[in-house]
Order: sequence, then structure tokens, then C-alpha cells
Amino acid sequence: MNVTSVSSLSMNTTPTSTKDESVDQDYLALIAQFYQAEEYKSRDEINGEDGELNKFKDDLRTKGAAVFLKELDEEKIKALVEEYRAKLLKEKEKNPEIPMDINKMVSDYKKELIEEMMEAQKAEDEKKGKESEMLMSSEMLEQIQALRQDEQTSGLADTGFLEQMLSLSNKNSEEKQDEVKG
Repeated sequence: MNVTSVSSLSMNTTPTSTKDESVDQDYLALIAQFYQAEEYKSRDEINGEDGELNKFKDDLRTKGAAVFLKELDEEKIKALVEEYRAKLLKEKEKNPEIPMDINKMVSDYKKELIEEMMEAQKAEDEKKGKESEMLMSSEMLEQIQALRQDEQTSGLADTGFLEQMLSLSNKNSEEKQDEVKG
């Protein structure tokens, strides 16, 4: 057999029908009726079709994290204030004889929310500061431990710097004496 005959054999063995003959077609149709098969999509394709996610990514890119978070907090406060206002209006409708200054109450509530948010931000910043200090301390401790292990494996931990220098100078002088004698 030569190369041309092998390539012609491979071309002649292609299947002529695309239906799977091992499974009854009625059975496949019944399965397809109850179980809708969806085309496989990668996570990137699914995320690419999500408009909200794309808007979030664009906002984050254009505004930056700090501005984005600030606006998000403002939206949260606005939603909570509107909810509080609606609650007060319902309460006033139920009890019209009770005098209420809704605008003042809503304004006070908004100030309170902003103060709470600022306090939470300060606490988070302090926590991050302490965590970073602890992280730096633990990194320094790990480095010191690694240095000590290196020193112990090299045998330098037992002798001090001065002793090491003297022993090197003694070795050098002994080598020079050996060269002079030799």
C-alpha cells in the first residue's frame, strides 16, 4: 500500500448519514420534548450578554472604585430615606391628629444614616490599617525565621561576625604561609 491508496481509503470511509442508528429516533424526539438542550456557553459569553454586569464594569472603569462606591452609598441612602418617608406618610394618614414634621424627620434620618456610614468607613479603615500592620509584622517575622534557618544550615549562626572575619583572615594567612613554604 502506498500513500495515495491510504488517503483514498480514508476519504471513502466517511459516514453517509448523520443520524445515530443505535438509538430510536422516536425516543430521541420524546427526550428532546421534555428536556430542552441549550447550546453551551462559556462564562465569558454569558457575562458578555449580561447588560447589568457590563454597565457595572463600565462604571467601575470610568469612575474608579472610590467614586463608584460613593455613588452606590448615596443610592442606598436615598432608597432608605424614601422608604422612611413613605412609612411616615402612611403613619400620618392613620393618625392625622398627631402633629408630624415629615421633612424634618426625614432630614434628621438622612443625617443619621450619613453619620453611621462615615463611622463604619472609619472603623473599616482602622481595621485595614491594623490588618496591614499585622501583615507587615508577620511578613517580617517570616523573613527573620527564614534568615535564621539559612544561618543554621550554613553554620553561620554559631559564630559571630567578628569570629567569621578572623577565621577568614586566619585561613588566608595560613594559605599564604603554605605558598611561601611550598
